[in-house]
Amino acid sequence: MNAHFAPTRISPLFDEQAPHAAKWTEVETMQSVASYGFADAPHVPLAGIGDLSFRRRAGVKGPAAAAWLNVLGIATPERPNSYLRLDDGTLVLRMGNTEFLVEDVAGGNRTATMLATAPGAGVYPVPRYDAALVITGRNAIELTRQTCAFDFASLSPSAQALVMTSMVGVGVTAIALDGADGTYFRLWCDGTYGGYLWATLVEVAADLGGGAVGLDALGRVAQQ
Repeated sequence: MNAHFAPTRISPLFDEQAPHAAKWTEVETMQSVASYGFADAPHVPLAGIGDLSFRRRAGVKGPAAAAWLNVLGIATPERPNSYLRLDDGTLVLRMGNTEFLVEDVAGGNRTATMLATAPGAGVYPVPRYDAALVITGRNAIELTRQTCAFDFASLSPSAQALVMTSMVGVGVTAIALDGADGTYFRLWCDGTYGGYLWATLVEVAADLGGGAVGLDALGRVAQQ
């Protein structure tokens, strides 16, 4: 790749993914895996592990954080430990009482607005350098049972709840979403531990008929 056109962002999972990637793409200026090979598509309905770290995120916390986001046109969940998916696909997570994570869809600009707006009194920016994963397929619940003490079967897309738990020793925030092919799970963790989490989940998924999945096979899930 010509250095002049090199992506300005690198996935926190790059070092783990690079030896296995068959094709790369650039999304939101981040180099991301488009495909791991011909097995990607069959993995999705069984136990697919995808990387959505390219989606832009921003965080804020503080007693006035919800009101500040609302002024920017970003609706916020009313309940602690819950989330909203806005009409344009933006995800807004409320972690505890006063901390929020906002994640754009591809091409979205909500987080850019946040970063360009000076926080008011009682609003404190929270830098987000997350690894962001997705788990798809009918064996996703079994995969989570082998890697986490929390029962992911209790996460319902309709309830819009989120949980902060530990998966293979890594702290994660997790939600369930509805997709065209059924429920799937989104995970966020500290990017420092993202490669280990991704590699471990891919290994477990392989025992369940699945494995790593690139953005091409994820299709709409990567865009929602």
